[in-house]
Amino acid sequence: MIDSLASVIGKLRDLAAARAPRGAFLTVALSTSRLDDWRQFAPTFLNSELTRITGERGSSREEKHVLQGELEEIGAVLQYDLTPRTQGLALFADGEGGIYQRIELPFRLVNRMVFEPSPYVRPVVHALSLLEPFVVARVSRDDSSLFLVDEWGVVREDDLTGPWLRTSDRETGELSVKDYFAAARQDSLVELHYKEVATTLAKWLEGSAAIRVVLCAQHDIASAFRRALPPHVAPKVVAEIPFDAAVTANQMLVSARTAANEARHRELVQLMGRIKEGLGTNGHGAAGFDEVLGGLGRGQIQTMVVDRNYRPPGWKCPDCDWAGLTPVEQCPVCGGAPVPIADVVGELVRLAILQGSRVEVAEDIPALDAMGGVAALLRFA
Repeated sequence: MIDSLASVIGKLRDLAAARAPRGAFLTVALSTSRLDDWRQFAPTFLNSELTRITGERGSSREEKHVLQGELEEIGAVLQYDLTPRTQGLALFADGEGGIYQRIELPFRLVNRMVFEPSPYVRPVVHALSLLEPFVVARVSRDDSSLFLVDEWGVVREDDLTGPWLRTSDRETGELSVKDYFAAARQDSLVELHYKEVATTLAKWLEGSAAIRVVLCAQHDIASAFRRALPPHVAPKVVAEIPFDAAVTANQMLVSARTAANEARHRELVQLMGRIKEGLGTNGHGAAGFDEVLGGLGRGQIQTMVVDRNYRPPGWKCPDCDWAGLTPVEQCPVCGGAPVPIADVVGELVRLAILQGSRVEVAEDIPALDAMGGVAALLRFA
């Protein structure tokens, strides 16, 4: 069953804080899309990855036995039918510690197996970052609709009809065609309709995690509707798509998703500009692995931005939260013995989730590349 947004966030926080008694978590991410014929390749992939991991680690017979047991649990999950809408499956197990978690998403994940001191939550965080909820406001002079769209599609819809449709004959309840069109031409009633839609939109945004609105309307109507928006709502309208009566609601929502993603990319470019301006002593910006790790250590990170494809190998201390790009014999924080990990930026993502920082995933942003693939906006200097 596909997890709700609240459920995924709760699971991520629990996993970010989890510690494995034996010092290692097994994380498996799989694409379960029908396009990938996953039931055919998954068993082979899992066994191949298990052989690779135990070979690279030089695992003892006992560790191999633990890993094999975890893999059998994962194999049991794969025997059940997932919901048709499930596109990605993430599984986390810590061997003998009793922690076992699964997350189903409507988003394809890259096939990956990781056996490291902490749960590898980065694939799920990436999925959530790229599928943020948003609201679509389809507005016309006489009939408007609001759609709340999250990771799983439309979760709420509200149709708002112009006020003149309620000015019917008190006795018969009927409204003549002539009276209807006469009322529709009254600008005051149109403005009242826009205000009603704007008020409803504001209430929706207050009660949801959506931070962006896509407006679907003819340009003149869109301009008039924007004037009716409350001051705190107007900046959240980040994109506008044309209204077309011949387009289905699903087609409109696909276009809106594209527009929302493009707006998000523009916002990330602007955010990188703010981070760049804040670099340096007493600034509010951090660039590169070491600066961001330092900011996390001091609890400074408000928003962390990572390049989707930046996954450098590194080292992590299993006894504390230190991580680094280069090997050291002893942890500089607690004196423990660091172990190699495949993606050290994934550890930064885990720490950010643990601290309640916002994590943004970006790609094709030259400023982020110039800063080393990871950067952050700080809460305080």
